Amino acid sequence: MSRPSLTSTVFLKEIRETLRDKRVILGVIVSPLLVTPLLIGTVLFFAGKKEIEKQASIVEVGIVEQSAFPELVKRLKTDEGFNAHQIDSREAAKQAIEDRTIRAALIVRENAQTEFSSNNSAPLEILYNFANENSQFAQARLRNFIGKFDKEALADRIEAASLSENFAKPTKVEITNIAAGSSAGSFVLGLFLPYIIVMSAAFGGIQTAFDLCAGEKERGTMETLLVSPASRYEIVTGKLLTILTISFIASCCAITGIIAPIAFGLEFFKKLVGDSISINFISVVWMMLIVIPLALFTSSLLLVISSFARNQKEAQTYILPFFAVVILPAVLSTVLGAESHICTAFVPILNISLTMKQIFGDLFDTLYFGISLATSFLYAFLAMRLAASFFQREQILFRT
Repeated sequence: MSRPSLTSTVFLKEIRETLRDKRVILGVIVSPLLVTPLLIGTVLFFAGKKEIEKQASIVEVGIVEQSAFPELVKRLKTDEGFNAHQIDSREAAKQAIEDRTIRAALIVRENAQTEFSSNNSAPLEILYNFANENSQFAQARLRNFIGKFDKEALADRIEAASLSENFAKPTKVEITNIAAGSSAGSFVLGLFLPYIIVMSAAFGGIQTAFDLCAGEKERGTMETLLVSPASRYEIVTGKLLTILTISFIASCCAITGIIAPIAFGLEFFKKLVGDSISINFISVVWMMLIVIPLALFTSSLLLVISSFARNQKEAQTYILPFFAVVILPAVLSTVLGAESHICTAFVPILNISLTMKQIFGDLFDTLYFGISLATSFLYAFLAMRLAASFFQREQILFRT
């Protein structure tokens, strides 16, 4: 008569001991639910405050008139958004920008007035320092000012020539966005949320994985567990389920920590994604389900590393290649579009990340989803078999 499986017994033992570790609770639950939203909110708050201050600020600019151009220069000097300084030469303006006494300079070329009066384009030049943020802002504001001047000058020329206002507008384009509010919100989340989830699923279970194998070797409790009635396969499965559970909880907490503040309408998150959009919670549910194969794969890799390492310190040295394997596809997913080539469905981690983007962008591809799911479970199975083989070989498990 076959005995009942002891996998659940091993799992319950390991998960109970894991949840007693305050480091796991802080890193997996408290940080994603409280610290991360607070951090993001703080960053967005001060970024928004800085942007408001920029828009309300008065920009110090210089004017170098190689020839008189009163139509433009007089308007610039009276504009409330600028504090314009007359400068003698281009070199002096360049030096003033470097000294930060002004942020940008408008150079009026010698024939600017003549060309403007002849209904041609007046040659101008804007000097600024690309390496300076305030100088970039001054350059952008000057360009906006000149753009408004050009529109008014064009309107005057059209009126003087007794032409219709539509003369300078051969076409009239009306742009209509057919995306619903929830689709727009999901698209914005799809730009960055998959990356956060991958990081949470991959790194949420590191502490647990290291403690379950490498940590037990250090404490000398691995031998006691191996002589228990549970088979080594049952021990591996129980430990893997523990890491998977912690990784999945970390992912769900990361999702909740981002989605919940948006759902409750915190002001700084609404500024990020827009007041008129909403979140498609069906997409969120689908994303939580797709996290399972991702967490299973990363948990299996962590178990392999922890099984091979002699102690936790050695495991930390092996984790660097794991970082590369996880971070590179995760970062690549932020660059690639959701409608990528079908070949990307075979790349681990990248396939799940792009599937999440498809779910959020209402671009769900059944074939891509099926291949991603199947290959992710396959890679997880192979990694799990490798970890199980390590547990069967004592020269690896207890190597010195």
